[in-house]
Amino acid sequence: MLLIDSPMQVCGRTLRNRVVFQPMEGCDGTREGAPDALTRRRYLRFAGGGAGLVWFEATAVVPEGRANPRQMYLHGGTVDAFRTLLSEVREKAVETCGFAPLIVAQLTHSGRFSKPDGRPAPMVAYRNPHWEKGREDQSYTVVTDDYCGALPEQYARAARLAEDAGFDGVDVKCCHGYLLNEFLSARERPGKYGGSLENRTRLYFDCIDAVRNAVADRLLVATRLNGCDGFPYPYGFGVNEENEIDLTETKIILGELKRRGIGLVNLTVGNPYLIPHVNRPWNFGPEDGRVSLNRIYDVTRALKAAAPELKFVMSGLSFPGPAAVDEAETALEAGVADLAGFGRMTFAYPTFFRDYLAAGSLSRNQTCLACGKCSELMRAGTVAGCPVRDAEVYLPYYKQYVLRK
Repeated sequence: MLLIDSPMQVCGRTLRNRVVFQPMEGCDGTREGAPDALTRRRYLRFAGGGAGLVWFEATAVVPEGRANPRQMYLHGGTVDAFRTLLSEVREKAVETCGFAPLIVAQLTHSGRFSKPDGRPAPMVAYRNPHWEKGREDQSYTVVTDDYCGALPEQYARAARLAEDAGFDGVDVKCCHGYLLNEFLSARERPGKYGGSLENRTRLYFDCIDAVRNAVADRLLVATRLNGCDGFPYPYGFGVNEENEIDLTETKIILGELKRRGIGLVNLTVGNPYLIPHVNRPWNFGPEDGRVSLNRIYDVTRALKAAAPELKFVMSGLSFPGPAAVDEAETALEAGVADLAGFGRMTFAYPTFFRDYLAAGSLSRNQTCLACGKCSELMRAGTVAGCPVRDAEVYLPYYKQYVLRK
């Protein structure tokens, strides 16, 4: 049996295999934050893919922290719609694959990338000249200590709603430049949330503790974490003064996560808005995609070796295209990570893993091309999907919102 197709115990739960469908925003919810028709279509397609774990896309915990007007937002008025969708997904998965995946809700505050009404309304941990270059005329709200102090309860409330909706777990998101991740590099922020590593991690750990206390052991509590940001010192996390990747602080954070009862870490790097090739290796970026993927390998391998008790999801594995499952199997066998994460591939070819098990290979005519067009759709402010492999639905959006601009 392939290792990728073998079961695994994660935080007391059993995964049927080691394939993770990564959280990929479709930007296609209702204005209220509930799943809409395209959302339902995507997740029912995912349901037939045979993944052991479906990591649900970024879901806001407060309205002002939504990355776009159609981002998922879990609150009292939307919980029933989430419950209905999850029930349909599980029913479809059992019908198609013979089992239902575990489903984790990703809880987030978009911070610097907040656009709740479609216009930029950045809420930042600190003013960052590196990120703000060319955007100096925007109005930036530096969140206050009082605002930060109230956020953990908002995460806890969202976690309780996630439990009510039927999610199997929740993720306290700390990656890709969103608010909790940005605090990790807030070296020059004054007060209790900036400066020292203890202060810079305070909000992140307070939110994790609040979520853990809210759902106890009833839900799996995980985190999607940036191993490093890919920005120069002092404006990025996981970098030293020579602007080299330095995982010293990341390793300290992993030790604290373990102490706080977090057993599952979905690792990533970079920022999809400013340096998308770093966390989503692609064929047309400023560096060879293989270089980008090797960086993810190196970071994941180093952090897994530093915290072997934790279960790690490796990212970036859609890049190899037809060889994606084979490459993931090799990474798992080498102990680089415990689970294999696929993001863009789920947009392009949601049944890739089930088809691989049946045929032993993947077709070049269906796999992800690592072209970046799904990211272009998201950055253009419209719904996101694959305009190449799922052209009937998403090519018209690509023509209208990307090519015409």
